[in-house]
Amino acid sequence: MNYNISFSEMNKLAEQANSKKSKLSLEDMRKQVALLKTKSVSKVKKQQS
Repeated sequence: MNYNISFSEMNKLAEQANSKKSKLSLEDMRKQVALLKTKSVSKVKKQQS
């Protein structure tokens, strides 16, 4: 594979990849984090012991 790529090309590819990501609002991200914290495996294990 040829890894000789200019910074501008790399930047363009990164911007394309980021634009394809789902647009989550900050509030949605906070909800997701709260949900993950409540369902975390380590927390469940601590509560069981």
